[in-house]
Amino acid sequence: MFDVVVIGGANVDIKAKVEGTYRLGTSNPGQVSMTLGGVGRNIAHNLAAGGNKVTLISALGTDTNGDWLLSQTEAAGVDMALVYRSARPTGTYIATLDSDGELVSAVSDMSILETIDADYVAGQAVAIQSASFIVADCNLPVGALQYLARNYGEKLLIEPVSVAKSAKLVEALKAGPAFAATPNLDQIDSLFGSRDIETAITRLHALGLANVIIHAGSEGAFVSDGVTIDHVEPDLQASVVDVTGAGDAALAGLVHGLLRKQSLAVAAAHGQHLAGQVIASTRSTLG
Repeated sequence: MFDVVVIGGANVDIKAKVEGTYRLGTSNPGQVSMTLGGVGRNIAHNLAAGGNKVTLISALGTDTNGDWLLSQTEAAGVDMALVYRSARPTGTYIATLDSDGELVSAVSDMSILETIDADYVAGQAVAIQSASFIVADCNLPVGALQYLARNYGEKLLIEPVSVAKSAKLVEALKAGPAFAATPNLDQIDSLFGSRDIETAITRLHALGLANVIIHAGSEGAFVSDGVTIDHVEPDLQASVVDVTGAGDAALAGLVHGLLRKQSLAVAAAHGQHLAGQVIASTRSTLG
């Protein structure tokens, strides 16, 4: 039925980009914009833009933001039939970017995702069983991630989302092994107290990951299938405009390549290409 089932966050991104030097503790001149966002939603959007058949399992409020996200994501080609409409407000992500487009700080209110628990996910078994891959982000409750690892680990990719939420990856893998995870350098540092790539890869495989993809920003990515470690160069097509959504694009490109039977390194290189396109634009997604 679907190439990929994506389970995770869908929210409004409010981005404030500073003009000149960012100064802490005071008002900074800049530009503010509101865009479609959410890790899971962005990944699903990018996969649909690549011609893949994808459905999103998430939660949206019955408010104006929820209506907007639903209609615009459907227009991008994502099946939204499994999205739960909640009385809670739609999720919001507020980011401050410096004049170079790099993230200074952010606040994420994704409490609405607590409704996408293990029982809700189990209720979508028909769609999940049909998919070649499942992508889940760590905005989900731990119980939902553990359900997926326990029952569908052989086709499950987990995106840790943030330093604060990356510990959920470890908890999820206690329920069963998974196909892959895609942490970044800050997240492996938080998990293991080190940014050393080989150490992190060894420990992540030991936790039960068949494949590890570490996103390393301007260094590209490091990928391991448990036998070899490959360094994938970044695809920096232009100057950085806005880094928001780059990791989501990289993961979507990876899955796009895997669906086409590419090797892990080649698929990750496609992910880096898509990330480069996002970084060079004001958009958080492709298409």
